[in-house]
Amino acid sequence: MTEQNGKLRVAIVGCGMIYREHMMALRELADSVEVVAAVDKERSCLDVMRDTWGMPEASLYADWKSMLAAVKPDAVDVCLPNYEHLPAALDAIAAGCHVYMEKPLAMNVAECKTMLAAAKEKNVKLAVGFQQEYNPGTTILTNAREAGFFGDLRYVHGSLLRRRGTPNWGIYYSRELGGGPVLDIAVHLLDVITYVCGRPEPARVTASYFYGEGKTSDKVYCSSPNWNTRDYNVEDLAVAHITFANGLVVQLETSYVNHIKEDCVYDFKLGGSKGGAWWQSGKAPELYTDMLGAMMNITPAFLPSQGRPDMFRRKLENWVNACRTGSELLLPGEVGLYIQRILDAIALAARENKEVEVSC
Repeated sequence: MTEQNGKLRVAIVGCGMIYREHMMALRELADSVEVVAAVDKERSCLDVMRDTWGMPEASLYADWKSMLAAVKPDAVDVCLPNYEHLPAALDAIAAGCHVYMEKPLAMNVAECKTMLAAAKEKNVKLAVGFQQEYNPGTTILTNAREAGFFGDLRYVHGSLLRRRGTPNWGIYYSRELGGGPVLDIAVHLLDVITYVCGRPEPARVTASYFYGEGKTSDKVYCSSPNWNTRDYNVEDLAVAHITFANGLVVQLETSYVNHIKEDCVYDFKLGGSKGGAWWQSGKAPELYTDMLGAMMNITPAFLPSQGRPDMFRRKLENWVNACRTGSELLLPGEVGLYIQRILDAIALAARENKEVEVSC
């Protein structure tokens, strides 16, 4: 496979929801990338690709195997449900394609390792789709850590809670298909926290899952009603306590259905021996320290946009450039494996109701 006109030839696999933000980002990168095919099992989704995005009928496919054989793209952008991540990635990699995988990388650690081994054997780029690393507010906190502002990192408390935000689309109601708030939303929180903290080695985890509300009929006015209560088998609320090898303690809480004031809380507070910080999604961070004989609160006077479109463009640009030039990925598949090791430990600790060690 070779690039045409200097552009990376990319196929979109999965056109259900998140693909829209990918398409918007890739369109902004039109000087270096061309979307040459789209794949989805649902004909209605392919019709949208044709009618809204102008994809030719001949470039639309019902399965990725046929697409890979016919189109031979340079790279594949996978926007599928979690349970299809591994088979789609392995087929794309076997065809010699670079792969971008929306989070989480896979369903479990074993699948992540299989995916990474295949990519290494074929010498292709494998990226995982987190985006808060491209948030200017996140960058400020990583700069602060690297400058020693926090001193020794001690403690982080993070929340990603929705008041009534159970998805009424997709497969988020099913543990077997890869849903639930831990895999769906807490994965983002865990990613940004560990990134700011320098990806320390996780050691031990305790966790609790709570159930009940997701199985009840939704009779409350809310913006996301009528989810699949019949097949709902994922946690309503998860609380985890993670101890890292360097002594850092991280506490997480995540829920689709939680009795809070706000529609959504997505933040974390960090404390170190010399300083602390408060990170909030979509807002400028606050930093705290003692300075000039006083307790100081520090906020940036200006930040560039922190919106999702900007972050999606930047994360896909990093992948496209890496595929075209061999440059480094900010979020290679190894980061997906690192996060999945902790996610697997959280699930195991909750299931067995005891502290567990994080596997290698």
